[in-house]
Amino acid sequence: MQPETTRKEIRVRIERILKKVLPNESGAARLQQVGLFTLIYMLQGDDEPVTARRLAMMTGQAEGNVGNQLKKLFDVQVIERTQILNKQGRGLAWHLSIADNPKSRRLAKAIEKSGAKKKR
Repeated sequence: MQPETTRKEIRVRIERILKKVLPNESGAARLQQVGLFTLIYMLQGDDEPVTARRLAMMTGQAEGNVGNQLKKLFDVQVIERTQILNKQGRGLAWHLSIADNPKSRRLAKAIEKSGAKKKR
């Protein structure tokens, strides 16, 4: 695939997500929310649980910053959390997952559609 074609394809996919998902949010909030939602969506099938710590390690962000961004997703009810034992088995952590409601299904559908090849 040619670099220009790849760039155009990525642009189409990302624009579709940003325009159709969480339309009442600011651009910065949508970018943060779509980014975190996409990571959780991508990781939730892994054997390792999706936690704020794991997201922080993946993104290079402080856990507090990730926590603040996750709060936005909790507030709009597209993710949920379940209490689990931490890696060491001595304390508690929160496993993050995609909520099963119309808003989160719309967001997941936008992500899935963005991955579908555009028919020409």
